[in-house]
Amino acid sequence: MPASTTDWDVERRARVRPRSPAGPGTHAAVLVITAVALLLPLMMGNRTPLTLTASQLVLVSGALLAGILATLPLRGTLPPPDRVWLAFGGVFTFYALLQVLPSTALASAFGPYPEALWNHPDFAPRHWSPDIGATLRGWVAFVALFTLAWVAHGMRSSQRNVLWLALAAMAVFQAIYGVTAHAAGAETIFGIWPRNTPHAVHGSFSNYNLFAAYLALLWPLSVAVWWIREMPLLHRLPREIKFAGSLLTSVVIGAALFASTSRLGSGAAVVGAVVALLLWSRHRHLLYGASVWPAYLAFGAGLLAATWYGLAPLVERLLATGTHDMRFEVLTLVRAEVPLSWYLHGVGLGGFEAMFKQIQPGHLAFWVDYAHSDVLQWLVEMGLVGVILLLVVIAGLIRAAHLSIERIALYAGLAALVLVSLGDFSWHIPATQAVLAVFLGTLLRGRPRRSRSSGSGP
Repeated sequence: MPASTTDWDVERRARVRPRSPAGPGTHAAVLVITAVALLLPLMMGNRTPLTLTASQLVLVSGALLAGILATLPLRGTLPPPDRVWLAFGGVFTFYALLQVLPSTALASAFGPYPEALWNHPDFAPRHWSPDIGATLRGWVAFVALFTLAWVAHGMRSSQRNVLWLALAAMAVFQAIYGVTAHAAGAETIFGIWPRNTPHAVHGSFSNYNLFAAYLALLWPLSVAVWWIREMPLLHRLPREIKFAGSLLTSVVIGAALFASTSRLGSGAAVVGAVVALLLWSRHRHLLYGASVWPAYLAFGAGLLAATWYGLAPLVERLLATGTHDMRFEVLTLVRAEVPLSWYLHGVGLGGFEAMFKQIQPGHLAFWVDYAHSDVLQWLVEMGLVGVILLLVVIAGLIRAAHLSIERIALYAGLAALVLVSLGDFSWHIPATQAVLAVFLGTLLRGRPRRSRSSGSGP
């Protein structure tokens, strides 16, 4: 008997001890998270302080409601976060608290203020963070994302499947809406917001880069949902229908993603697809007896559809890429002008925009609210403490690493978004943040423990 068949038989026959309970509270929490994840992308059509505040309000209120429902004293209450999770949240909260404390000493030692401001007769900085409102909003967003990740960490597979199916459906909707709006020459998004870049596909997002990053994150999962066991509405379909479904899903998403003309998003999508195919090829038994060729065919068809719909605008932008690009100029300024000490202790969570005003040259007359590199901005704002927190998450992911169809898709999407984080700010966008938090909470689950009575295979 082939080794892959043996692995599948072992996996199928093993009785896995459930790690998380299932009760009315957790079921309701899953539905709330699903609703939040579906609503947020529809709110991304106009990226202004007011609309971002509204979307963050949806994120925070939804996460708070999900957390309350998951902890109600009913059957199936989720256990509280363990010590590592609590320590992580405690360190982040304490550091943010220091940044907003009214302390001239902290402001003088760590604040990103020019000497002229200290010499001003009528004003003296009193806070480490130059924008305590942004710091508090950042901390609130962290609490919401922490809650989403914790609830996702405790979900059963049947509950996660509902969420994955909804996210895949939203990715397909974004792709179809983006392509049809672009083909029809629509001037608005849902008849509400103007389309800022009518020459490109960008769904209900105001920015085609943010749209492409969102699809790159969900493209592998949208293909994988057809092959995950016990997926609602799909698991009983004939294999031929699954082949066709995964193929069409990938075709639609691939065409929309590459027609966005986003260089970074398209490159990240290719990286995510390659990661998924490599892992699926290495662990074929996870496809439950089916060959790996449907996955190759699905991603290949997506690339072919992109060629058919038109790759010329993307190719032209790739050929025109140079250091004169605005994001390169912003990154160069940050690397050259920010003192080393600010990188060590951070300028304050959410303080990048206020800090950048000090080094922004006159010819950059537009609104620079992000560094166009989530990794660099995190380092500038949170310093070495932020690096340590990031390393803790990475260590947790490595410690909990194991593979399944579900997890391969999540790893591939996460790889794509990590690449995006090097040159864009999708990690700051609520629609993407919510999905990322759920992905991380799921991937931080360890390998399921098998009961002593589990079969050991044939």
